[in-house]
Amino acid sequence: DPPGSDITALETSQLNLESAQVTLAGAKLYAPLAGKIMSIDTSVGDTAGTGTIVTVADLTQYYLETFLDETDWGNVAVGYPTEITFDALPEKTFNGEVIQVDPGLYTSGNTSVVRAIIKLDTSTNKVNLPIGTTAAVDVIGGRAENAMLVPIEALHLAGDQYTVFVMENGQPRLHVVEVGIQ
Repeated sequence: DPPGSDITALETSQLNLESAQVTLAGAKLYAPLAGKIMSIDTSVGDTAGTGTIVTVADLTQYYLETFLDETDWGNVAVGYPTEITFDALPEKTFNGEVIQVDPGLYTSGNTSVVRAIIKLDTSTNKVNLPIGTTAAVDVIGGRAENAMLVPIEALHLAGDQYTVFVMENGQPRLHVVEVGIQ
């Protein structure tokens, strides 16, 4: 063989190597975050496109998607505290905070609902909750400390003040009260 053919073969081999390295680099998938693989929606030999092929979840922080009746629109806002009871753990109450309230209503069936996202506090991390578990959510729209709870039917409007009857020595006595949260 003439000496030039060895150089040509070497250059061809180097180009083939570079092409193979580019192909290999294109075959690697990179996750945008660290987490646990939840599902793989592809098989060996499939071509990756723009669709989802692997679902990765960050399980270090729990979030809860909740849907509230549209009449609760004024009672839920970002920053409001929440109390959550999961159906799988009915004896324990968890705390969280509303981090997102969608600006529009969702229609589900014939019902309009408010969608909110709740970030659960870190105490939830100690519990192994399955993804998709259902829960009861109370959004705390306000608190009253050192207050007495009375049925709204017990309040009487007298001018611009509220009054209630209180039993004293077996007799009902009218008292003016300051109304907090209704």
